Amino acid sequence: MITLKELALKVNGTLVGDGGVSISCVDDINLAQKGSITFAFSPKYKNSVESSKASAFVVTNKKDLIGKSGIVVENPYLSMITILNIFKSSKIASGKIHKDALVESSAIVGNATTIGPFSYVGKTSKVGKNVLIGSGVKINDDVEIGDNCIIHDNVVIYDNVKLGNSCEIDANTVIGSDGFGYHTEKNVHHKIPHVKNVIIGNNVHIGSSCTIDRGSVQNTIIGDDCKFDNQVHIAHNVNIGKACLLAGGVFVGGSTTIRDFAVIAGKSDIGPHLVLGPNTTLAARSCVLKSLQGDQVYAGNPARPLKEKLKRDAIIKRFELLEKRLKKDAI
Repeated sequence: MITLKELALKVNGTLVGDGGVSISCVDDINLAQKGSITFAFSPKYKNSVESSKASAFVVTNKKDLIGKSGIVVENPYLSMITILNIFKSSKIASGKIHKDALVESSAIVGNATTIGPFSYVGKTSKVGKNVLIGSGVKINDDVEIGDNCIIHDNVVIYDNVKLGNSCEIDANTVIGSDGFGYHTEKNVHHKIPHVKNVIIGNNVHIGSSCTIDRGSVQNTIIGDDCKFDNQVHIAHNVNIGKACLLAGGVFVGGSTTIRDFAVIAGKSDIGPHLVLGPNTTLAARSCVLKSLQGDQVYAGNPARPLKEKLKRDAIIKRFELLEKRLKKDAI
């Protein structure tokens, strides 16, 4: 429980109305009840303020409150993140190693680190301080994990992986498995050995059921501040720059480089041995078959600059309409 005045101070906002209102939860504006705070800065929600049962609202203009209590903020999304974090139920690290966990005697585990039941930390691996490791986590030999990381249940981290500080890995993700590489000779598939590693930077979040392959001839690298959604696949030798966003179902082919600040929308496929320039944005379900310069939005299969794709689509549509008219006239 927190008062509206206290919330206003935490988001550096301007309090409007009764600062003593008790706030117990955050809800959607149409589902909110007494004790809820909700967000009404989006145009589609402004008209719902009057009918909402919420006790308080976060807005960008005092007029939008129409006499109700709330907080006026300059940056609504950062304020929303702050408020949601206040009400988020977070796991509290106990700083203990569960009796059913197995940590090899040669492994190093930092202070205040928690390791859950049936988890394993391999030989000469190093786990930093204040790390939270869930249940059934497998950390192989010679792994390095930085401080303040969270590794959720059933994550598997293969040998020699390096993970930076303040990272979060969601459940069932696999990091460091061999990539898919074969040479076929006389109908026999010969596996290409993968002798390099995976290196992940600081403040990286990797969603559930992702797979990140180790390199064959060079390390697979994920830069600082990258955020991956669920079910993302990163193949061997891939190099991803800093602060890239990859949505669910994105597949990145082997030996591809993605420069800084790329945004890849859901279910996009990026072919192997390509380079995506900085600030590349891919629309959903894009298929990249050749390198892209970056600094613009691409879409389609094959992916093209958005303006070019829309122009092509318009021309195709005209041809389809023309074809229909010709068939009708022929009849």
